[in-house]
Amino acid sequence: MSGTALFIALFVLVALVVAAVIARRARRRAEDEAAEDTAQARRWVERLAGQVERVPPRSEPARRSMEAAEDRLERARGMLPRAAAPADAVRIHETAIEGLHYVRAAHEADGDPPGAPLPPPSGARTAGAVDRHHTTGFDGRTLRAAPRPAAEAPYYFPGGRVRGRPVPRGWYSEPWWQAGHDSAGWPSEAADLFDALLAGDPGIPYDGADFEAGYGADPVDGAG
Repeated sequence: MSGTALFIALFVLVALVVAAVIARRARRRAEDEAAEDTAQARRWVERLAGQVERVPPRSEPARRSMEAAEDRLERARGMLPRAAAPADAVRIHETAIEGLHYVRAAHEADGDPPGAPLPPPSGARTAGAVDRHHTTGFDGRTLRAAPRPAAEAPYYFPGGRVRGRPVPRGWYSEPWWQAGHDSAGWPSEAADLFDALLAGDPGIPYDGADFEAGYGADPVDGAG
């Protein structure tokens, strides 16, 4: 082998070794970041668990909110053992935060101090919030929405997106957003229900067509 060929072979070998070392370090760094993200998410889950155990609901709206909080706790705990990437930690974190908002709602429903401020649920800022009382007839039943808990509006939603569509924060007579979790997706009448129940509310500056398209309200320029 000539001196030039030997030099090229050694150069390639060194380059391969350096690339392998860099790849190993990058992989280790990604694993460390994923582990740290999961550890942070776990702390939020533990916080939610502690609050679920300490809050005995006294009213029907509080009871339903705590049921939702317990559901989020179960989901988050179920995801923890399978967390292997930053996206997994994000989902766990968001689920725990949503659960904590339901705990706050239970406090509100029972007239107790809400506790420390929380980060908003994912998508809550663009979903808006119920700002006044609404009562409407739809598909043979009476629907209600309210900014505060009431016996006729015991179902709370902390605001966010369900199957790509914005659902405003508020208290409702029925959990109409759960239809979006169905395997078939949102039903065809969902946008009509949105318009009938929430149109004209100053806290929700978009209509059923925007809801159906998944726009919501842009908190900066209103572009959706």
